[in-house]
Amino acid sequence: MAAPLTATAPRAELEASENVVRTEHDALELIRTKRVVTEVPASGMTSLVEAVAGGAVHGSWRTHAKGRLMYRLGRILRASEDVLSVRLVEGTVAFVDPVLWAVVYRVAMEPSRRRRSLEGLSPQARALLTAVERDKVVRLEKNSEWTKGREALEERLLVHVSEAEPEEGHHVTVLRSWRDWVSPTVEEAAESLTYDEALARLREACGGAPAGLGPWVL
Repeated sequence: MAAPLTATAPRAELEASENVVRTEHDALELIRTKRVVTEVPASGMTSLVEAVAGGAVHGSWRTHAKGRLMYRLGRILRASEDVLSVRLVEGTVAFVDPVLWAVVYRVAMEPSRRRRSLEGLSPQARALLTAVERDKVVRLEKNSEWTKGREALEERLLVHVSEAEPEEGHHVTVLRSWRDWVSPTVEEAAESLTYDEALARLREACGGAPAGLGPWVL
């Protein structure tokens, strides 16, 4: 008979195994605890990929034995109404707990930041931004002729981006104006913050963000 796990495994390994993310519930609990969780490893942040793997991932996570689970949970979180998905650390996707939504919204809506973020946008990205601001919601297939424009808007935090459940096997990216996304409660909380205060709180939540918060900080 095999020896009990508790008799052979070091305590650190036991703790790691207990914290491995296996389900959507596990992932949401991790985000609730950490406040900000990146999708892939970045600047020492807790990442979904490593949480699913149970440790460091060497090489491409897509070829990892749990790569499909990592991908599936990432898609679920991008579509979840319980987390905010933004390119927050080193330009990579991060999942943010509701306690920080007002902070992200305050940063996203800062007029001076938005004006700087508009500089250098391609005609396609500007046209897409105009459509989002006018229609409030724009739905795009994940890989479409608008992909580069959508990526530019997402990277500069100019629109809210999420994913819808697959339609006929296709992932759909949903772009919304921040004003359409925000709730009255979040908007009210954001109004009590200065831009510098909001940035400081984001940096703190991201461990100081030594490699930068992303291209939206211009």
